[in-house]
Amino acid sequence: MNYTLIRIIDKWVGIPACFLMSLAHKFLSLFNKAKNQVPRPQKILFTELSEMGSAILAYPAMKYVVTRYSEAEVFFLIFEQNRGSVDILDIIPRDHVFTISIRSPLRFLFSTLKAVRTINKTGIDTIIDFERFARFTALLSVLIKAETRVGFNRYQDEGLYRGDFMSHPVVYNHHQHIAKNFLALVRSVGMSGEKPFFKAVISDALTIPHYQSSEKNLSRLKKRLAAINPQIYKTDHLILFNLSNGEPLPNRAWPVSNYAVLAKRISEHFNAVIVFVGQEDAKGNAKRIMSSVEADFCIDFTNQTSFSELLNICNLADVLITADSGLAHFAALTPIKNIVLFGPETPVLYGPLGQNCRCLYAGFSCSPCFSVHNHCQTICQDAQCMKAITADEVFEIIYQYLKEKI
Repeated sequence: MNYTLIRIIDKWVGIPACFLMSLAHKFLSLFNKAKNQVPRPQKILFTELSEMGSAILAYPAMKYVVTRYSEAEVFFLIFEQNRGSVDILDIIPRDHVFTISIRSPLRFLFSTLKAVRTINKTGIDTIIDFERFARFTALLSVLIKAETRVGFNRYQDEGLYRGDFMSHPVVYNHHQHIAKNFLALVRSVGMSGEKPFFKAVISDALTIPHYQSSEKNLSRLKKRLAAINPQIYKTDHLILFNLSNGEPLPNRAWPVSNYAVLAKRISEHFNAVIVFVGQEDAKGNAKRIMSSVEADFCIDFTNQTSFSELLNICNLADVLITADSGLAHFAALTPIKNIVLFGPETPVLYGPLGQNCRCLYAGFSCSPCFSVHNHCQTICQDAQCMKAITADEVFEIIYQYLKEKI
């Protein structure tokens, strides 16, 4: 079951379902008196299903809730394959994380029903929906029967309809970083009165935790790399290339030819080993690069790492070069120099948090073409905005950084 099918279902089933749910909500509200004071939450559920990096970007918001409502229990609902992004933050107890499988339509249906049943048994009273205008999570907020439901609302925007049954509908601000939008959601909890929420400046520090790797795990990882290329023990620098094709949004990928040029430039100036990482789709890209450069300074490590091992290798390496992706946000949890290439999306909204990140963005007039308005769909078949970021431009950043380290 892929994300394209999920989007189609979310649109054509979600919109009428949200409309009917809104009608039912308005009818029932005629018989329920509105409360002047919102009760203090005791059991809070965060929902963010599809974007792995979003869990990292939501950390400041979750930290605010844990601090502000220290007596409350916190829970999280996420797609099964993305669970690791929540666990590494160490802010939600592991037995408080619920998952939904998308391995097949049937598993998606039954795991959703199971999750709703299990969550309802916990007595959740507050749901904070981090999804940007997904109808599925909006509908889940009603099925879970929480009294307080916080989520983004379109208000006067065209499109993006997801019903009108949130108790705390919050404006999505297209001009501020998504981490601040998440903070607007959580800071609306407990508020009442004139809408739209949230009528205040978001000045909270956007801090994230640091992921520590044990010496044992780093040593084990280095041995695995050395088994592929013993040069790992003789190198001065370790550099990571994330060669994934950007699925399910391939327009985000940087051209493989640019990575090949960059690899040659690095080998000419530094005693460095370049490690290729990425999912299964990155294997072909790694082979293409290794066939065009000297393979003695490269290691193909694509599709060979678990989620935690990716973080360990970031702690081991000096520099990461990656297109906008989940890895860009996970790497921000480590000290690695994180060079992130943006094209169809903008770092103004989705740049990784932390102090070690450098974002490159060509700033084309048509960019960003991915947004909440089109659910990251574009007609563009030729991402010139990514091609415009040159290997020389990236190399200059690497050169200055490594020279400073020496």
